Amino acid sequence: MACLTAAGAKQTILRPRRFHYPHASGKANGTRQAPPSSEIRHLWRADLICPVSSPPIRGGAVLTCGGRVEALGPEAEIRSSGQVVQERDFGRTILIPGLVNAHTHIELSGARIEPAPMGEWIADLVRETRGWPPHLFLSSSRLGVTTSFEAGVTCVGDISASGQSRQIMSDLGMKGIVFKEVLGLSSAGEDKIVENRMPGDVSRDTSALRSGVSPHAPYSTSLSLYRSALSAARENGWPTVTHLAESPDEVRFIKEGDGPLADMHAALGSSVAGFEPVDCSPVRYLADGGVLDGLDLAVHCNQTDEADWALLAGEGISVCLCPRSAAYLGHPLADAAGMRRAGLRLCLGTDSRASSPSLSLLEEAAALWAADPELGPEALLEMCTVNGADVLGFGDEGVGQITPGGVADFAAVEPPSGRDDLELTDIFHPGASVRTTVSNGVVRYERGD
Repeated sequence: MACLTAAGAKQTILRPRRFHYPHASGKANGTRQAPPSSEIRHLWRADLICPVSSPPIRGGAVLTCGGRVEALGPEAEIRSSGQVVQERDFGRTILIPGLVNAHTHIELSGARIEPAPMGEWIADLVRETRGWPPHLFLSSSRLGVTTSFEAGVTCVGDISASGQSRQIMSDLGMKGIVFKEVLGLSSAGEDKIVENRMPGDVSRDTSALRSGVSPHAPYSTSLSLYRSALSAARENGWPTVTHLAESPDEVRFIKEGDGPLADMHAALGSSVAGFEPVDCSPVRYLADGGVLDGLDLAVHCNQTDEADWALLAGEGISVCLCPRSAAYLGHPLADAAGMRRAGLRLCLGTDSRASSPSLSLLEEAAALWAADPELGPEALLEMCTVNGADVLGFGDEGVGQITPGGVADFAAVEPPSGRDDLELTDIFHPGASVRTTVSNGVVRYERGD
């Protein structure tokens, strides 16, 4: 969900065709630190390590150097005599890859909007943030990055209208893509809208922080604007994402052109001139408009069916689910089980703090598991890690897994007290908490005891 405040090297997405402001708690939470020495090796030990890319390891250890993983396995095999090693024993914890929040709005982390029907909620959010000066977006973004590290997240797919979140992500060492938001139903001034909303200085793109484009949603972005934005994305190698089929109100607006979202446009004074309702689903609307094939990731997709899933799967589009945002706004949740059977690759996002209780991806996964008991803990962890990393284009860097040669990104999760024989399911328990988050071998968050 995003507000309607529409005011490098080329990076190519890896399309998975194969298938007010509370203080963040904790020490070293999102602070900038010196990069790890390329000579000093670090040994990180935990009672259970779940690398995702390989089987779990009990009494395991990860050896890192220069921000990369050198080796992992049983502690006795990894520990090498004669090497300079700094050690950290997490004890009774489960070490998992750094989590990947595939859809969030970092810059809205300071906004608190009460639950309401979607049209009213968006109008409230716009009124709240419309007058924010740049420094307020920066402060809100800083809160979002630090609380993300606190939740074990090391990589995000961030949607930004202001563009301010990128600076904070860079300063604090958060990996990810900043998707610049594009919206407007009226075709008037379209060229200017696209120009103003495209990423500006793409030379700033790095292996860790990249640019992308996000046409907002079918109810807020004209098909011609979709085409212009996606054309620019193709020319520059930018990944693309859109909000799609989020609510019953969106379906109604696409089919009939009226309802709560039409009222929202009227309340905000946003023009709908030129929009013609079509008796079809939002997914079909984009497909018939010739823009579905330009998208890499579709977010929400709560109001979709088998025909929609076939269209998405046929274009190799991944789907990001945000179950707690759906509950917050009273939307029926997507049929995750049906999507999996249809061959769609699923990842998870928290959406913004304006529409979710927290930025905890583990809590998001627990909510999805409650709604879809067919899921197993291994599939949930993949949705929180490697699936999101792949669709955001970070899979080749080893993001979303703990693997030799990959980035040293991981989180130590402490399960609630109880049995000593830890299992992966424990990280999704309501009492579990992140003790430490490491990115590129640097401790970004340390829980204060």
